[in-house]
Amino acid sequence: MAYQYIANKTSYLYENANDGKWSMVLIYGDEVEVTGAEVNQRTPVKYRDRQGYIKKDHLGPSPVLEVYYIDVGQGDSTFIVTPDRKNILIDGGQNRRALGFLAWKYRLDKPGSSVDIDLLVLTHADSDHINGLVPIINHPGITVRHIAHSGIATFEKGQYQTVLGDLDVTGKFLVTRHGDLSGLGAANLSKEFSAWKESISRKNIDYKAVDARDGDLDAGDAHVTIDIIGPRVDLIDGKPAYKKYEDESKTINGHSVVLRLIYDNVSFLFTGDINEKSTKYLMEDPSLTQKMDAHVLKAPHHGSHDFHLPFLEAVRPQVSIISSGDEPDHGHPRALFIGSVGRASRSDKPLVYSTEIAATFVESDQRITLKEDSDLENEDFTKIEANVKARLLFKQRLNGMINVRTDGQKIYSARRVAAGYWWESYDPLTPVSRLS
Repeated sequence: MAYQYIANKTSYLYENANDGKWSMVLIYGDEVEVTGAEVNQRTPVKYRDRQGYIKKDHLGPSPVLEVYYIDVGQGDSTFIVTPDRKNILIDGGQNRRALGFLAWKYRLDKPGSSVDIDLLVLTHADSDHINGLVPIINHPGITVRHIAHSGIATFEKGQYQTVLGDLDVTGKFLVTRHGDLSGLGAANLSKEFSAWKESISRKNIDYKAVDARDGDLDAGDAHVTIDIIGPRVDLIDGKPAYKKYEDESKTINGHSVVLRLIYDNVSFLFTGDINEKSTKYLMEDPSLTQKMDAHVLKAPHHGSHDFHLPFLEAVRPQVSIISSGDEPDHGHPRALFIGSVGRASRSDKPLVYSTEIAATFVESDQRITLKEDSDLENEDFTKIEANVKARLLFKQRLNGMINVRTDGQKIYSARRVAAGYWWESYDPLTPVSRLS
């Protein structure tokens, strides 16, 4: 099978080689299978089981970097496909929408279909980041190779001084940390973290804590570099410890895994739920501040008001993506954040996307009666029918997903528009130097 990739901002999938009738619109980087010889300057292709024709000059031979900011409602989940087709998943939301995305993208509703996740990153163990990862790990058609995490678990009340563990004698640092599963011992974990540990143990997945001292992560693709910016840890009695920020919530959020991915001339920043105080602490280290420069930003903490303006000015993003939802409604994204991230951009016309603003539930398929992702909780994903439901339910919320693609030279971004099979897409951006 020969594959080609859409090399234009958007491209029609024509129904035949002769006229202007088309069935759908593809976007930059979409992979198509070439099925025959060109006719009238159009190449016959198959895209996700649809046959059609693409203009010959809209196709190229090289895959690109694909980044999908999945609409998981209130939460975070980002899926990355590298040029060498390595798969990276950062967080999973609190429901099964990220699983639905994988069922949709990789057609897990078809017998024999499967997908490998080469690197899975849990930025921190809040429910709206960790809960959706457990059904993904447990899915029989999904293989997770490696997991990186912040080192902070959550425990039942009374197990330690706090639900995150014990503090040092000064009360200023969290000293309970686990590198791998053995580091958790027989501790009484929270319900969410217990399910997480059990799923990883059952699949025997490589699992390790990371922090800024590690420098980088290896995703198995030499084309990309992944810098680890956070968490920043201190050493107490020679062991890693985490600075305490007010309460447990701000502490676990503040010590999210923060990553910068670089592909040629384009960089992406993934921030978890870092907050104002933790960002200030990261920026006290000039070597970490230098790594915050990025063209594409996944906004911290769902566009919360709890942000550090100098951080946004250090990033200066050309494209920003805010992942949030109204289930429950936490008031995200905040108007203050939207205005500030736009103002901090290095672009004259910055692009600020919101999964919540983009999201529209579309009654697009009569084969399912499910309305809520929670309806999938009791489904058996060894059965094709369960994967059909997951795929179709995700498809009804496809419009909330933000797509960013790059060949390392230009940045393309787009989102599906509910009123018809078209896209809100923009002319490709040239990555601009932060100081320009």
